[in-house]
Amino acid sequence: QVLAKLLNYDRLQLLSSGGQVCSADGDGGANDWRVLTVFASDDQEGDGFEGIIHMSQSDALATRVENEHPELNISKIYLDAYQQYSTPGGERYPEAQEELRERVQKGALLVNYVGHGGEVGWAHERFLDNSTILGWTNADRLPLFMTATCEFSRWDDPARTSAGEFVLLNPNGGGIGLMTTTRIAFSQPNFVLSGFFFDHAFEPLNELGEAMRLGDMFRQTKRDISSAQPNQTNHRNFALLGDPSLRLAVPRMRVEILAVEDTLGTPVDTLRALSTVRVRGRVTDLQGVHLTGFNGLAIPTVYDKKVQQYTLANDGGGPFPFGLRKNVIYRGKVTVTNGEFSFTFVVPKDIAYQFGPGRISVYVESLDQNGMGYTNDPIVGGTATDVAEDEVGPEIDLFLNDDRFVRGGITNEDPLLFARLFDENGINTLGNSIGHDLVAVLDENTDQSLVLNDFYEADLDTYKSGEVRYRFSDLAEGEHTLRLKAWDVYNNSAEAFTEFVVAASEELALAHVLNYPNPFTTYTEFFFEHNRPCSTLDVKVQVFTVSGRLVKTIGRQVACEGFRSEPLAWDGLDDFGDKLGRGVYVYRLGVRTPEGDEAEVFEKLVILR
Repeated sequence: QVLAKLLNYDRLQLLSSGGQVCSADGDGGANDWRVLTVFASDDQEGDGFEGIIHMSQSDALATRVENEHPELNISKIYLDAYQQYSTPGGERYPEAQEELRERVQKGALLVNYVGHGGEVGWAHERFLDNSTILGWTNADRLPLFMTATCEFSRWDDPARTSAGEFVLLNPNGGGIGLMTTTRIAFSQPNFVLSGFFFDHAFEPLNELGEAMRLGDMFRQTKRDISSAQPNQTNHRNFALLGDPSLRLAVPRMRVEILAVEDTLGTPVDTLRALSTVRVRGRVTDLQGVHLTGFNGLAIPTVYDKKVQQYTLANDGGGPFPFGLRKNVIYRGKVTVTNGEFSFTFVVPKDIAYQFGPGRISVYVESLDQNGMGYTNDPIVGGTATDVAEDEVGPEIDLFLNDDRFVRGGITNEDPLLFARLFDENGINTLGNSIGHDLVAVLDENTDQSLVLNDFYEADLDTYKSGEVRYRFSDLAEGEHTLRLKAWDVYNNSAEAFTEFVVAASEELALAHVLNYPNPFTTYTEFFFEHNRPCSTLDVKVQVFTVSGRLVKTIGRQVACEGFRSEPLAWDGLDDFGDKLGRGVYVYRLGVRTPEGDEAEVFEKLVILR
């Protein structure tokens, strides 16, 4: 029996020429994606159980993973929980599509889908399609896809590359592999097979904590369902696309939460609004032995209570209820030293005040090891007494791509929103109260405002400051405005504003070419903006007298992550090392890309002696 299909097409090399993935886009971030599992489902199909079968099966699998592997975090993207929109091409769920895109982009251990599908994607509402798949740039955080749908990965059609194949073929991202369908498959047998799959997906294979190889996982799943349903043939329509020798990136070490306490070290069992909390923990092996040689990073996430949500019954029938832990009280980064760590945070005023169990999840990593742990013991609710006063909103520094950006600068069509935030009590990213989200508004279009709670990342070893990174895509050429509004945990707000100009990246564009200081005596620096981020540019500055005589040439390769260059320094000497006389000079700044595109700008400078 064939266990796996390794796709080795010439088109893989063709796709690889599609462009450079920018390391400065901030999409990767921390590696706690290794403790996230995503469960996605198709929407409702009328009344009765048959109408909610996709959601009920997906939720049953999610609940099972939550109960059997509580160290993993669960994300649920059920189409019918989002607003459906009618378009000329049919019904669509744009918010669900975007959430799925971002979840995979930021990384996940596993993505499970239940619902209709075909060779061009998931669901007739285009939940997932080829353009989204080929747009992923998550090459260092690839999930395993489990798709209980129809012929999503039909690999033997020479006239068409299926969507599932593109998940594997995308050279910049996608998935590490797929346990997926190559022909029409049916709901109930699919669900049974998925159950056997989750018997093996996260179980450690040995005392080292290694996960089962994908090929063995697939073989065991097929063996189990063949034994349980010997007369069924539905499972023959499932195949493994990918390298069968690979393993899931399940963290191997364990994290133990030692104490939840106040700032004086007194244990607390309840996280109350506006209270300051400290959590201490340590890293152990699978036998519980403290790893004193573990030094690295911990990424803690503190959750509010699980909430009961209901789907919207967009296509008729009734709402489907499901539980979800989605509101994040705090997410940070702290140093692990000798296998121990601690972190402090202020509980936001916006928590749900009724009492109920919260959750603390911690992922840790060093140069050669990683681990995970959790506790669901702390209660969340109520409010603290004798808290400090705070009526000052956060400080916000807003840029495009990096901190060299200046207001009115140029970008390409896919700029990165980059902001630094600071507040004495921390930034509110809870998302539990209307109007208190971290929100960006492009071109004053408040109807399409972007909630960026999930894109805030705290700085190392502090809850007071952090950064937001969000990449726009396909912005129109021309002038744009951008606003960013943030709230602190006391519900004080602040806003930042900037402007920028999108220049089409097909043609190299330069702007804001200048030297500073100007005038100068013995030292100046040349700067420029461009629309080719993530490129190594050949830059040449030629200085001329007003009569046109060339007196100085400065050449340098500049690695540009953002849209504003690093400075090119000049000491005011000519090509022979002699001082130039005082007066006005003309300089030409020219730029050449690796593809051979060129642009140049003339400006003036003044030397004072």
